Amino acid sequence: MSPLLESVTLGATIPLRNRICMGSMTRNRCTDNGKPTKATVSHYAERARDGTGLIVAEGTFTSPHGAEWPHAPVMFDKSHSDAWKVVTDAVHQEGGKILFQPWHPGRIQNDNMPMLKEYNYPVLAPSKIKAKGGKFRTLDGTPGHTENITEIENVKDIVEQYRTSCVLAKEAGFDGIELLSQGGYLLHNFLCSHSNARADKYGGSVDNRCRFPLEVLDAIISVWGSRAVGIKICPSDDYNDTMVSYEELTETYTYYIQELMKRNLGFINLSRRGCDVGRNQDDYFKSSPRPEDKALPANYEPLKQFGKTIKYPGSSTMLMVNHEYTFEEAEDLIKSGQIDLAQFARPFIYNPVCDPARTIFLWQCNQLIRVYQQDLVTRLVSGIPLASNDRGGMVNYGPYQDPNENYNDWPRAI
Repeated sequence: MSPLLESVTLGATIPLRNRICMGSMTRNRCTDNGKPTKATVSHYAERARDGTGLIVAEGTFTSPHGAEWPHAPVMFDKSHSDAWKVVTDAVHQEGGKILFQPWHPGRIQNDNMPMLKEYNYPVLAPSKIKAKGGKFRTLDGTPGHTENITEIENVKDIVEQYRTSCVLAKEAGFDGIELLSQGGYLLHNFLCSHSNARADKYGGSVDNRCRFPLEVLDAIISVWGSRAVGIKICPSDDYNDTMVSYEELTETYTYYIQELMKRNLGFINLSRRGCDVGRNQDDYFKSSPRPEDKALPANYEPLKQFGKTIKYPGSSTMLMVNHEYTFEEAEDLIKSGQIDLAQFARPFIYNPVCDPARTIFLWQCNQLIRVYQQDLVTRLVSGIPLASNDRGGMVNYGPYQDPNENYNDWPRAI
């Protein structure tokens, strides 16, 4: 049996059917004022029916936002938690586990997006430094990220937003938290020297730039406890104007990971986005060549640099990896003891659910259990190569006439 199909307990509190994790993916389908709909419920429930070990729900904003996805979910009042409760109940009914991912977009926004205008809410960031790039397709002229940035004055207010959102997530029935600390969003804005020019205790030195993300993490731990909490980081990130030099990467993440490990987290999810994985990747997320002053060592991967800082004999924090891993790579890393969990994301979109009447049987915990087939796991069990996306990257986000389009309508393999 593939080591990916072994059962495991995450953080000593969350039993998982296997080590396969579905990563968070913004899908822009929460068309009920940022709340999940029947299409959302179907999407997650079907993937739980597969037998997927762990689902991380799409990033969910902790406040009104001006991100380029007008139908991304939000979680800042009871109506939002009530809507998500329908999703978590459906996932649990299928025997699955699902984590909440709190998200603040920071400077990766445009102040003309409808939700910000409706709430009259500012674009908040550590400093008034515009992010390069951006292409807001729903606004006339497809502008980039905004220059109209408000520097955060009271950091504690934003920490409280995260805490409140995670209280609501508990009420919604989620099993735990994965804090998003990559991708050029707010926590990452504080980490990077080129987006954080603050002169107070939240800017300047590495320990100061890490202070805000760690305070957010501690606030979440105060609600959930450390063992049900994980964090997603990407030292090599190049998305949303996040690229830094190898020297800054090393200094920042050596300190940051050491501080994360002090907190006895359930897991750390380590991404290798921005690295050359040695094969073609999805064109929508393909990395551009790094400039000379931000070049990485040959064949660089964060796992090689930081893996042993997280996973070592006696460590209670599990190590998850993500970004363009194949089943074979993940299996080898588990067999060699380098990781505990492997996260896959976009393949869960276009490797869809098969007929529930077709089932497989697996031995887990000395018990023969019935697992409904979803295409991704079916392919792993049967040795069938994963399907690829033949519709183009933009279909992940729309436009669409019906939210189910390019969301719940992909053809199955068998």
